[in-house]
Parts: sequence; C-alpha cells; structure tokens
Amino acid sequence: MHRVVVPRLSSVHRFACLTLYRALLRQCNHISSSTPQLSAARAHIRDRFRRYKNLQSPSQTAYALKAGYEGLDLLHSAAEGNQKDACLIQSILSETESIKKRKRKEQAAIAERLPVKQPTKKQLKAQENRRLQEMTTQRHPDATPILSRPRPAVSGRRHVPVLVNARGIPFLRIKKHQPKNLSRVIRQKLDNRWSVIERRDRLVVEMYFAQDEDEWDRMTTGMESETWYNTVRTSYEETLAYIKAIDDKNTKLAESMWKVVLAERELATKEKLAAEGKHATEEG
Repeated sequence: MHRVVVPRLSSVHRFACLTLYRALLRQCNHISSSTPQLSAARAHIRDRFRRYKNLQSPSQTAYALKAGYEGLDLLHSAAEGNQKDACLIQSILSETESIKKRKRKEQAAIAERLPVKQPTKKQLKAQENRRLQEMTTQRHPDATPILSRPRPAVSGRRHVPVLVNARGIPFLRIKKHQPKNLSRVIRQKLDNRWSVIERRDRLVVEMYFAQDEDEWDRMTTGMESETWYNTVRTSYEETLAYIKAIDDKNTKLAESMWKVVLAERELATKEKLAAEGKHATEEG
C-alpha cells in the first residue's frame, strides 16, 4: 500500500513551492521596472499562493505548480521585451480584477437581501464592556480619593467596596467592571516591582563575579580599599531596601483600605436598619 503524502507537510514540496514563489516575485521586480502597468502581478501571485497553500490533492497540486512555472516563463518573456506576453499578462490581471468586482457586488447584494441578525446577549455584553473601557480610559476629573471614604450619605443603597489583592497591589473594587485607568496603574506598579526584582537577581550573580575581580586584583596589584564586591553589595542592599519600601507602602495602603471597608460596612448596616424601621412604621 502506498504511503499517503500530504503535499503541504512535505519538506521537499515546501522547498519547491517557496523556490517558485521567490522566482516569481523576482521576475515581478524585473517586469515592474520595464513595464510599470504590470506591477499588479505581484499582488496577484501572492493572492494565488495564499489561496492554494492548503491543497492536499496531488493532481490539483501538480496543476497549480504547472501553472506557476508557465507563469514564470511568461513573466520572464515579458521582462525581456515580448509585447505579446506582456499583453497576455495584462489581460489576465484585468480579467481577475473584473471577477473580483463581480463577486464583491454579488456578496453585497446577498448581504442586502439577508435579514439583519440581532446581536446575541454575549455580543451585547462584549459591546458594553468595550464602551465602558473606552469611557474609563482617563480618570474622571471629579473623582475623589478612595481613602476619603466612607461618604456620610449616598443616594440609594450603599455599595460596600471589596478589598482586592492584585499580586500584592491592593485596591478597592466598588463595582464591576474594572476601570481601564485602574488596570493601567496596577499593571505599571507590577511591572516596576518586577523590574526591581530582576535587578536584585542580577546583582546576586554580579557579586560572585565581583569576588573574582577582587581576587584577581589581590594577586596582581594588591588589595584595594574600595573593592568590587563592596560596590555591588551596596547596590544589592539598596535594591532590597527599595523592594521592602514598596511592600511596606502597599501594606499600609491595604490597612487603610480595610478601615474604609469596615466603616462602609458599619454605615451600610445602620442605613439598612433605618430603612427597615421606616418601612415598618409606614406599614403600621
């Protein structure tokens, strides 16, 4: 039984097709310089190769390669000054363009006859999400600091914020969806902290090289007062202190935000009890 060979998965076939493709494009460069009106041949060749790149039938593949080699001979002849072949190429390009225009018109006519498809709930939700993201790209000019909460009075039911930990960055979520500007700030803080951590790891490796440098200096010129190791060690300690300062700042911010959550909960409970008492009085 013969082994089934899928042409597009064969390295030999791929090499042959790519060689033909490059040869055709090179001929297009030659023909464009001599006959500018045939410059559309390059786009035509690219379109044909994209269209037939997934062919699996051996016979169809053979016909396509044969057409490619015939086109290569035609381009070469036109580049050498053969006006008959140049006119043939021009007619092929014109016919292809007219076919494309006819198909576009047919597709437009079909689309006009089709009933308008109503968007699904998922599509409507995605559109709403995109709209909200566009609206929250910049911080609202009237926005108040989050730590200025709790508000003494609100219109309607009070929404108690939720304290969220985004990989060490605390923030209060009032309601979904998350504003785009808040996501940008969180991402910038995380990227900054990660870059500092990478610098810390690099300095750990650099300290070993610094020890070798100091040993070499001791063997050649003698030990100096200011060593390579001490310089790198100082940078390493400064980096650790910087990371600790970032983490301490986030911890204090989380504690302040948690106090806001507790205060909001307390006010929400009082307002709920007051509303229930008022409702009971009205019913009585």
